[in-house]
Amino acid sequence: MSKPPEPHGAASSRQAQRSADMRRRLCQAAIDVLCDVGYERLSTPLIAARAGVSRGAQTHHFPAKADLMVGAFRHLLQSWEEARVATFGTTDPPRVTLETYLRFAWREIFGKPSYVAALELMMAARADERLGGQLREALDEWAVRRGAVWREVLRFSGLRDDDAFQHINMSLLRGMAVHRGFNHAESENEAVLDEWIALVRHMGVVPPAP
Repeated sequence: MSKPPEPHGAASSRQAQRSADMRRRLCQAAIDVLCDVGYERLSTPLIAARAGVSRGAQTHHFPAKADLMVGAFRHLLQSWEEARVATFGTTDPPRVTLETYLRFAWREIFGKPSYVAALELMMAARADERLGGQLREALDEWAVRRGAVWREVLRFSGLRDDDAFQHINMSLLRGMAVHRGFNHAESENEAVLDEWIALVRHMGVVPPAP
């Protein structure tokens, strides 16, 4: 006995889910390859092979390399947002101390190889007007969420909303990420973070540990 025809809406929904899964798979593969070989040696065939998909399937979802790079970048930004929600249990900006947020940001974002890969991609985009424009658009959208989080964290830590202080913290974490490849041990960056937290605690920004 033949099965009754599937409702059109259910079939469309499944197809949309398969398409979204394929795009995520390709984006994650692009990030992984970028981490492994760097932007100069990265190629779309390498990404397709890492994702385990055909070149035709890849170009169906991302017709050009720049499209795939932008998709991968947005995928990475979304993974950072998901890590924040998973850690603090809320989609709203968390009410946590600066120390707590700095340690989270280092552990889940800046201390991972994917962050340096993202920096490398942004540097490469300087010579590619199309890629650069799309990456800046993605970053501008991300910066709105990032700014809301930092403002809440700084207010909760007893510091007024200060853009300069936010940028100091971001610069510290970025510098640690870049220097990570030159360190002899992971503990070196942890020590830097400890010293910075001790300094801002002395300034009265981070409440003393209980």
